[in-house]
Amino acid sequence: MEKAVEIIDGAEKGSLMILNKDNKFEYKALVGFDKEIYKFKIDMKDTFIYKLGKGHIKSSYIINNIEAFDKKVMNQIDYERVKTSNFFSTKTTISSPIIIDDVLYGIINVDSTKKSSFKKDDVIIMEYFAKQAGAVIRNHQLFEKMLYLSQYDKLTNVLNRGYFEELFHKTIKKAQRYNEKFALVIFDLDNLKTTNDTYGHQVGDKLIQSFAHVVKSKIRQSDLFARYGGDEFIAVFFEIQQYELDNKIDEIVQELAKNPLIVKDTKLYIEFSYGVALYPKDAKEMNRLTKLADDRMYQHKQRLKES
Repeated sequence: MEKAVEIIDGAEKGSLMILNKDNKFEYKALVGFDKEIYKFKIDMKDTFIYKLGKGHIKSSYIINNIEAFDKKVMNQIDYERVKTSNFFSTKTTISSPIIIDDVLYGIINVDSTKKSSFKKDDVIIMEYFAKQAGAVIRNHQLFEKMLYLSQYDKLTNVLNRGYFEELFHKTIKKAQRYNEKFALVIFDLDNLKTTNDTYGHQVGDKLIQSFAHVVKSKIRQSDLFARYGGDEFIAVFFEIQQYELDNKIDEIVQELAKNPLIVKDTKLYIEFSYGVALYPKDAKEMNRLTKLADDRMYQHKQRLKES
């Protein structure tokens, strides 16, 4: 943004707006403007280039007499808010869309306090900067996507095993330092293989997703929850009493019982076995805690079979 203002003759200010999910533009970068403008959100239909492009945001435009234009297109509340800032010291602007793969992502503007400051050649420079901004946004999106895939399970959107173990190592260090307590719980879905063999793996995947969704809805945001293997999940509940943990697991059981999967007029109830290990009561090392929880989970599974 600063570079565009520096290079284009007559430019004194600039702004970068990104389109959000509500089809409103939010200011993400400002040069020379009051920070109050960051609070503004502008409807797509109220932008310079939407109006000038008659509903299409594909081309760049030079706009003169900014205040008159905004007064015409803005609602009264936004217009009065903008008027109290230094925005209307701007007389001329170049506005260029940021388009990636034919999808609009944002708008980049440079502004001048003088009338008729910009020429057609300046529009070419602005479109270059818009393309550069698009490349930066795209690279950031790819990075965010790769980061997400490295940390979360694609099927369930909960933490994956690798990222959970990374966080768990940090959890133990923090617990040792501040004398904190937590419960480690390993969950294992019952009869998933039978479901896969009878109804197919797509139904099995839905069962896994449903279980993850219910557990995630019942735990606190500060707790950890991950898919640990095919039908195995693991969770850390911080600073929780045994009776609270028992109640939490009962809530999960009841919620799953109320919401079975319906497959070909058949109700498939999601059931699970679980095992618990407490830090620091049972163990203080990750491997020992997970081994204890895993052993207790299999003991629980065996008791269910015998009953």
